[in-house]
Amino acid sequence: MAIVTPGQYAGTNFAAIDGKGRIAVPSQFRNNVPLNADGQRVLWVGFHEKLPCLVAYGQDQYDRLNGEIERDRETARLRNLDFDEDSEFKKRFSYTEPYTLDDSGRFLPSFIHRDRVGDVGATAFVGSGRRLEIWWLPTLAECAEADPVLQRLAASWDAAKGKGRK
Repeated sequence: MAIVTPGQYAGTNFAAIDGKGRIAVPSQFRNNVPLNADGQRVLWVGFHEKLPCLVAYGQDQYDRLNGEIERDRETARLRNLDFDEDSEFKKRFSYTEPYTLDDSGRFLPSFIHRDRVGDVGATAFVGSGRRLEIWWLPTLAECAEADPVLQRLAASWDAAKGKGRK
């Protein structure tokens, strides 16, 4: 039985991109996406700030990041420093979009997010605390900054695709 801890993501899992280009969030992560007031799971997805993958998190993390901007603005005001709230918001959220997960935990990435995950193939989900990384396996297999074990798993999947299990 999986442990559900809203807003916390740990572990690694893989999922195929279906024929319609939708990404299915594995249940170990999907179940930890907090429900909103309408009883839906909304996953905020954006670009990783350093790696060629996506990052995703629930509404709780989105609200926390917004709160950090407000706190930084107030700190700058108290110290009589300039603070560009719009610039800070853009740094964190320019390429971030909310996706409501369907009953199977799937979402259809927008054009900008498909740039990072492709239209076909599979994705790796890597939990990293308050958020998770979503990698397109061919990119993961070739990323020098990625974890070597994940690189090897991604390359193995790519070599075995379409051949079935042996």
